[in-house]
Amino acid sequence: MDQNEVIVRVGGAAGDGVQSAGLILARVFSRSGLYVSTYNYYQSIIRGGYSWYQIRASVKKVKNQGDGIDLLIALNKDTLERHTNPKITEGGAAPIDDKGVVIYDKTITNFTKYDHVKYCEMPLGEIAQKYSKNTLLKNTVAIGASFGYFQVDFEVIAEVIRDQFGNKGEIAELNVKAAKEGYDYFVEKFGTASKELKTPKKKLYLMAGGEATGLGAVRAGLKAYFGYPMTPASSIIHYLAAHQKKFGVFVKITEDEISAINMAAAANYAGVRAMTGSSGGGFALMTEAVGMASMMEIPLVIYEAQRAGPSTGLPTKTEQGDLLQVVGASQGDFPKAILAPRNIEEAYYMAGEALDMAEKYQMPVFFLTDLYLAEHYDTIENLDLKTKVERGKFAKGDEKDYKRYQFTENGISLRALPGTPNLMHNEDSDEHDERGDVVSDAVTDPVARERIMEKRMRKMETFMKEIKPTPTYRLDDAEYAVIQWGSTQGSVEEAIDILRNKGIKIGAIEVNRPYPVNPDIKKLASGKKKVIFVENNYTGQLRRLIRSELSLESDLITKYDGESFYPGALAEEIKKKIGA
Repeated sequence: MDQNEVIVRVGGAAGDGVQSAGLILARVFSRSGLYVSTYNYYQSIIRGGYSWYQIRASVKKVKNQGDGIDLLIALNKDTLERHTNPKITEGGAAPIDDKGVVIYDKTITNFTKYDHVKYCEMPLGEIAQKYSKNTLLKNTVAIGASFGYFQVDFEVIAEVIRDQFGNKGEIAELNVKAAKEGYDYFVEKFGTASKELKTPKKKLYLMAGGEATGLGAVRAGLKAYFGYPMTPASSIIHYLAAHQKKFGVFVKITEDEISAINMAAAANYAGVRAMTGSSGGGFALMTEAVGMASMMEIPLVIYEAQRAGPSTGLPTKTEQGDLLQVVGASQGDFPKAILAPRNIEEAYYMAGEALDMAEKYQMPVFFLTDLYLAEHYDTIENLDLKTKVERGKFAKGDEKDYKRYQFTENGISLRALPGTPNLMHNEDSDEHDERGDVVSDAVTDPVARERIMEKRMRKMETFMKEIKPTPTYRLDDAEYAVIQWGSTQGSVEEAIDILRNKGIKIGAIEVNRPYPVNPDIKKLASGKKKVIFVENNYTGQLRRLIRSELSLESDLITKYDGESFYPGALAEEIKKKIGA
C-alpha cells in the first residue's frame, strides 16, 4: 500500500450494513484531509444477495474508484472468496492486490487462502455482542480495526460515528466503544501489519451527485421539486426532502410520474422555479407532458438519472442508455437542450445552468445523469455559494396588444405571469398563433403552423450562437482522441494518464452538453489517427448521434454489464483499439 493512497472495499450481504460502513469510512478519510471517491455495488433486494462498497482515498485528487484493493473488510464468506481469488474480476473490478490485507470474523471458516493475502482473523461478532444484540455492530468493530491498520486518529472516527447516528446518543456511544475495541484489538494483535496513511489536514466536502444537483438547484433559486421515487433519481428527492425547511423548498412526492411533471410545469407556468425528475422507466411516462411544455413554451427542467434497461432492467446498476430516449422524448420537433455533467462538482453548477437555460429559452432542459454519478461520493474542496439567477424576459403589463407567442428574431417571446393585468391570453397544448388562439379546430391554418413552428425553432439557432465550447483533456498534442460523455470522465482521464505514461499521445474530448450537438466536436477530432468513443451502453448512443449530425468516423468501446468503467481495464481496451 502506498502511504499516499489506499483502496478499501467492504463486502457482505444486503442488510449487513455494507453501505453505512462504507460511508463512515469515506467520511473519516475525508475529515482526515484525504480526497475520496466511492463506488456502491448493491442489489435490488432488502436482505441477502451480495453487495460491496469501495472507497479510494488519496492525498491527491482522485477521479474514480480505482483499480484493485489494499484492504478488504469481509462481512461474510462470499466476500472473502470473491475478492481474494485473482481469477474473479467482476465488471472489471480487480481483486485484492499483492500483500493486501483482509479483516474478517473468526466464525468464517473453510475458505481458500492465497499466499499473496495477509489474513487478519478477528472476533468481530464477540466484540459487537458486548455492546449490542444487534449483529450489525460488528461492522463498527471492523471499521475501528481498519483504522487501526491505517493508524488514523481515533477521535476523527468517533466524531464521524456520532454524526452518523445523529441524536441517538446512547447508541452512538456504544458504537464508538465498539469501534475503539476493534481499533485496539487490531493494533495489539496485528500491529506489525499496520501501514501509516498520510492524512494532511484539509477542509474537504464529501458529496454525492444527487446531493450536489439538489444543492446547486437550490443555490439557483429552486422553490419546488415534484417527483415519484425511483432509483437512482430518488437521491435528489431524499436530499431536498431532508432539507426542505432549511432551504425553503417545497417537495412533493406525487402518486406517479405523470402527476410530477404536470405539477412542475404548472408551477413554472405560475412563475415558481420548479423541477421534476425520474429514471428511464418513469421518464417514459413523462414524455407527453414534455411535448405540452414545449408547445406552451413553459420552462421545465427534468432530472433524468439513467439505470440499466430496458423496462425495469437492473434497478440498482448504472448505464448510459437513455440518451436517444431523451433526445426523442415526446412527439414532433421542438427546441430542447440536454446537459450531462461529468462529475459531482459540475453537477452542482450545471443544475443552476439548466434552470437558467429553461427560463431564458422557455423550453424543456434535460439534466442527464446516471446511477454512478447520482449515488457515488467525491470530495469537493470549495463551492461557490453566490447566487446569480437568470429568469428570462417577462411582460410587465404595460405592453400594447400583448401577444404571448409574438414572433421575434431570436424566437423568444415575453412570458406572462398569471393574474398580471392586461396580459390575458390563451394557453393550449394545440397548435396556435401569436395570441395563443388554436389554429387546428374547424380549419387548419398551414401558414400559421409554419410561422409558429419556425418561431419556436429559432430558439435553437439562438442557443447555438451561445453554446459553450466542448471541454477537452490533454488533447493539444494528442495523436489519438477518446470521446466520452457524462460520468465516464474520471475513468477515461485516468486511462489516458496511464497510456501517456507509456508514451502514447492520447487525449479526450469530453461532451457534457450532448444536445444540440456542438459542431466543434468534429474540429477537435480533426487530424487524429483514430477517434474512439467510450460509452456505458450497448450501441454507442452518443456516437450514433454525432455520426448522424457531423459524419464523424470513429471506433467504439462500450460497457453494458451494469457497472462503471475501471481505468486500468479501460486503458488496455483503448490500447488494443489503437494497435499500440
